[in-house]
Amino acid sequence: MQQSGLQFLLPYMRAYRRHLAIGTLYALVGAAASAFSPTWLGWGVDALNRGVSSGALARYALGLILLAVTVAFFRYLLRMLTGEIAAGITYRMSQDLFHRLLLFDRETRQKYGTGDLLSRSTSDFIYIWRFYSAGFQMAIHAFFLLLIGCGLMAMTSPPLAGLVVATLAISIAVQVRLGRILERSFAQVQQEIAKLSAFVQEHLQAARMLTAYVQEAAVVDTFRAANRRYVDRNLRFVLLSGAISPLPSLMVRLAATVVVFVGGMMIIGQQLTVGQYVQFIVYLGLLNSGAQQITDAFTRMQQGGAAAGRIGEVLHRWPKITDTPTAKEPQLAGHVRFENVGVWAEDQDRWALRHINLEIPAGTTLGIVGPTGSGKSMLISLLGRIYDPDEGRVLIDGHDLREIKLAKLRQSVVYVPQESLLFSMPLRNNIALGAPHTPDSRIYRAMDQARLSNDLSQLPKGLDSYVGERGSTLSGGQKQRTAIARALVRDPRILLLDDALASIDMKTAAEILRELRQTRTQRTCVIVTQRLAAVQDADQIVVLDHGQIVERGTHAELLALNGFYAEMYHREVLQAEEETHHGANSTAA
Repeated sequence: MQQSGLQFLLPYMRAYRRHLAIGTLYALVGAAASAFSPTWLGWGVDALNRGVSSGALARYALGLILLAVTVAFFRYLLRMLTGEIAAGITYRMSQDLFHRLLLFDRETRQKYGTGDLLSRSTSDFIYIWRFYSAGFQMAIHAFFLLLIGCGLMAMTSPPLAGLVVATLAISIAVQVRLGRILERSFAQVQQEIAKLSAFVQEHLQAARMLTAYVQEAAVVDTFRAANRRYVDRNLRFVLLSGAISPLPSLMVRLAATVVVFVGGMMIIGQQLTVGQYVQFIVYLGLLNSGAQQITDAFTRMQQGGAAAGRIGEVLHRWPKITDTPTAKEPQLAGHVRFENVGVWAEDQDRWALRHINLEIPAGTTLGIVGPTGSGKSMLISLLGRIYDPDEGRVLIDGHDLREIKLAKLRQSVVYVPQESLLFSMPLRNNIALGAPHTPDSRIYRAMDQARLSNDLSQLPKGLDSYVGERGSTLSGGQKQRTAIARALVRDPRILLLDDALASIDMKTAAEILRELRQTRTQRTCVIVTQRLAAVQDADQIVVLDHGQIVERGTHAELLALNGFYAEMYHREVLQAEEETHHGANSTAA
């Protein structure tokens, strides 16, 4: 974990090599001033013992003040510099992570889960920030302080210095050894936080359903158990950290006990002056502080390494769907062809699609129908390269989709899913998503085509009305019509509607389809639906079952076959008649 985490941070640090060099200089000057203070104090004590004038004593006092000011000034500069490094590195990392998350395929996002990815995108960055902003500057300052302090002590009394250095070396070696255990423990804490985040996110989205099924108490009990696991992991980390952190201070205090005794004996034997003895005692206090800073920095390094490892794990996963080195940006008219296409569903251990051969001329409308799980959504997902086929190929105007740059492909092919994803922003911004400079005239035209303009009077500020999270302020039908308007405002060559009319009443859906038919010579349209009425006027209809095309033709041709499609159609007509009859009886009653 430490290697994969901290080494992952190195590429981000290269951009701040100059900052690191300047920061090292600041730390060196500050640590040198701090380490020289006990030596200067020792000289002053020896001068006082020899008898010194008040002027000379004032100079010693002024020297100590200047050294203290130097330490404070350069520590401040170092803290500001490391704060700038921390801000820059976490900013660049978060940008890279967010960009990578947007490119991930559905399978990868499902593997981690939304809550886990949110945890990696938020709390993990806090520990990387803490490592650079505080831990890093503490580490380099304490390193130079210990190095220079031990050197000055060695110049004064090598035996006592050797004792102190040996004690500190043992302390630091033990910390490094135990630090790996500490980092693994902290990684487990972060994993539990991710699980909690995923649990809360999932159950908040399902709050209405939980209330309807009276599951509040059961969910609270489950959350309590998950929270307890997090608390247990965190307590274990705190206990381990608490066992390691006092170690340097303990070792320094043991060394101080020996120094007091041995140093006193050396004064008696006239091998050490009183000033040098005082110098050593003060050094022990300074080194105790430096060792504690090393411990704190080491703890933050373990936390930062664990956090960076979790972020690096995501960043090292490349999207399955990417541009090939030879990808081009051809002009697309919208002629689509599927050549013996097959898609293997690993999670279900079966073919989701198999032997799909289909041609959709440019400017025509294709309807795709079939039972649930027959592969309808998978089929149109191939056109936007949400998935790539495992067999065969999909072409637009003779170009294999894998040889078209993704940016160009997704400008030309716009996908409208059944679940309309809207953002917490004004309605105007939701419709013009990805095209912020779209003129209002074009937005209004798309809204007219999607039959959304009639709803503007119901919104307090019209186009500037704020849409709540996931479109919470709109009805299901309004959300779907907003999503359709968003697609139409981009004027795509190929429009994919994946049951995007399911929440819209039949009359409005028919009007939208009529608008699409009027412009279909300019656009290829593929409609996946459970409502056969939505595709009756399509140029071609295919019926899928168990991942294969079982019937194809126009509405009239398929009815004449008296097969799968005809059975679905008659069932739909019968259901509509029953609903009409039931509604009439209710009105009469």
